[in-house]
Amino acid sequence: MVAPPPARPLPRSPASAGPLVAGESSAYDSRLLSTTMNIRPVEAIDRERIRQILVSVTNFTPQEVQWAMDLVDDSIAHDNGGEYVVQVLDDGEESERLIQGYVCYGPTPMTDGVFDLYWIAVDPKRQGQGLGQILLRFVENEVRRQGGRMLLIESRSRQSFAPTRRFYQRCGYDEISRIKDFYRIEDDKIVFCKRLGQP
Repeated sequence: MVAPPPARPLPRSPASAGPLVAGESSAYDSRLLSTTMNIRPVEAIDRERIRQILVSVTNFTPQEVQWAMDLVDDSIAHDNGGEYVVQVLDDGEESERLIQGYVCYGPTPMTDGVFDLYWIAVDPKRQGQGLGQILLRFVENEVRRQGGRMLLIESRSRQSFAPTRRFYQRCGYDEISRIKDFYRIEDDKIVFCKRLGQP
């Protein structure tokens, strides 16, 4: 059993930007996807590729990568039925699909209809192609499908996270709180929020 991570496990990947992928029951704009793209639940075989993506995102420290992998392991151990849900975006032919990004999200404990996006990361080689936006829209639609009304995302104020913050703002998220010097001096915790109505 994996030791539980901090209540809200750290900042997300800066370089992801994107919408929704082929989800079976989720509503999304299929025009945003190539015919070979797919979003699906994580499997044990995906673990190493997710780790490679996290390591390649230079904003993440080794400790942060380990925390993110703890949540991936938890999701795999509970067959995506636990506290943390992990979905991967893959692209390619059936025989050689390669994961290009992933998301980790889940319901916020002791709330009614509030969810947290814990991690979102896209392979830096594929950033700027809309994959982050695809993943984020996928999560939003899954949250709506489950009766969620609000999605929260934490980030940080340091300069290297500026592209991440701009990405969330472009996707309709508002900064709703900031704790000064939370992570370290001059590195604030910033919480973004989107209230989810109908798509």
